[in-house]
Amino acid sequence: MYLFIINPKAGSGRAKRIFSDLQKSKSYRQMDSKYYFTKHEGHGEEIAKEISKDPTGKTIIVIGGDGTIHEVINGLTTTDIPIGFIPGGSGNDFARGCGIKGKPEQILKQIIDYKHPLIYWIGNYRQDDKEERDFVNSIGFGFDAEIAKKANKSCYKNFFNMIGLGTVSYVIALLQVLIFFKPMTVTLELDGEKKFLQNCWMVSIGNHPYYGGGMKIIPNAVVQPNVLPILILHTISKWKVLALFMTVFFGKHANYKEVEVLEAKTMKIASEQPIRFQVDGQTDICHSSMIKKQEEPIKIKGSNT
Repeated sequence: MYLFIINPKAGSGRAKRIFSDLQKSKSYRQMDSKYYFTKHEGHGEEIAKEISKDPTGKTIIVIGGDGTIHEVINGLTTTDIPIGFIPGGSGNDFARGCGIKGKPEQILKQIIDYKHPLIYWIGNYRQDDKEERDFVNSIGFGFDAEIAKKANKSCYKNFFNMIGLGTVSYVIALLQVLIFFKPMTVTLELDGEKKFLQNCWMVSIGNHPYYGGGMKIIPNAVVQPNVLPILILHTISKWKVLALFMTVFFGKHANYKEVEVLEAKTMKIASEQPIRFQVDGQTDICHSSMIKKQEEPIKIKGSNT
């Protein structure tokens, strides 16, 4: 049984249009399937939690953006259900990180035909005293989180999503945030070893290289167990930040002296002042966070990796 979870608002309606077209395809008509449209924020999580009660013989196919797959993964209470993903959002970094390519109908056929799914390790995070949750792409603190907040609240995001240029929203937001951004002072604890960072611009952790619609923020990150790839942007001038982000799509920013790339099994970040963070593109604030990899991987069907 294939269970579709579609976010009709993802990509300014793109995900809904994709599913409508797929319903007319031969592949879809031959499937034993059922579908659910998400109706509000967090609904994807509720649907996945309900599906998890009886996982036998089921595959979930998500049609939406990174926020939609984030909800579904956080709703799953078992790793026994394989996941298929057909990108229909604005950034679609999860698809890039998993090597999911092609037109929607081609991806659907790959999900049906592939017998050996990609084994994918997601990340876990715990903010302050809240319950543990998962991230599928990345979690970042500081500058990138402020950019994500600005882009999410902008009046131009929907326009650029509709014309297939969602990354432009991120670039515009970057320029707006750059003017007033103030670096943060934080303490990092990597596998028990502490680092005190002053005038730090950002700390980012990724399960794969991509975020922001294709930016290779941690160029050498690979899907793997136990290891957290971490990027730190230390003290840097605002003019140099512009130069740095011009190279981020190619991963060349890692050559800047202000950029440090590390690996750890666990990471804790803490600050006396509230720090903004983003998880798979959604933002909030916290004082501390503990991050690690989930022990049991999930299975991604339809990947070309």
